[in-house]
Amino acid sequence: MRSKPERIHDLTDRERKILYYTIHKFILDTEAVGSRTISKAFDYDMSPATVRNICSDLEEWGFLEQPHTSAGRVPTDKGYRYYLNELLRIQDVAQKHRERIQREYEQKMSTLDDILQKTARILSALSSHTAVVGHPDQQHFEISRMSLMLDKPDFKNIITLKEAMRVLEEPENIGEVFRSTDVAGDEVDVKLGRELNLPALAEFGVIKASYQVNDNVQGTVCIVGPKRMPYGRLIATVAAIKDAMNAAVRRLIGG
Repeated sequence: MRSKPERIHDLTDRERKILYYTIHKFILDTEAVGSRTISKAFDYDMSPATVRNICSDLEEWGFLEQPHTSAGRVPTDKGYRYYLNELLRIQDVAQKHRERIQREYEQKMSTLDDILQKTARILSALSSHTAVVGHPDQQHFEISRMSLMLDKPDFKNIITLKEAMRVLEEPENIGEVFRSTDVAGDEVDVKLGRELNLPALAEFGVIKASYQVNDNVQGTVCIVGPKRMPYGRLIATVAAIKDAMNAAVRRLIGG
């Protein structure tokens, strides 16, 4: 479901728990997480001093960083990757969202373009993130609600955000970022930060999956947003949309 991990430390159970909580809390609150907050979360099963020592180790190993000397800690790209590969709990898609997906794809769609345009709209609506759907030729992409990035507190520097949006609109870049994945057909792939290989997207993450047109042709369905995304929910949403797309495409081509 995720990009191959780099070789990293084997973490103890305590280290894993603290890393998971720090990243989960940061995703929820958008604020650096302090050791006292972590200690309270575990009912002082670990003292603030113990938590500080473990967080210092996680920082030394490259999983966490401090944006300011007196601040708490936030995840690095390496921390996010460990979280995605080892710690993440994938959530179920909410029943109301499943019902909406079913209703939307039961409606008659006479062309592949109809399916792709609908997919981009419904994915951005359900995820509250920008959605990108790649055509089978991987040269054209449906992009829905790029403006949603303006609402994310992660992108406070409007100049940096505008540069990222400009880069995403360039054909050679959009193809590189959003083309079909090389993971198994049923899997969802996540790339973030430096894994996207574009400096302007250093603070971004992409969640994507492939949909099948036939045995030899596929396109992509993606969410793009800040690295601080609720991955457990959004990975499940992308997977559900991808499955609905596959069924709609099969009906359209009579497969």
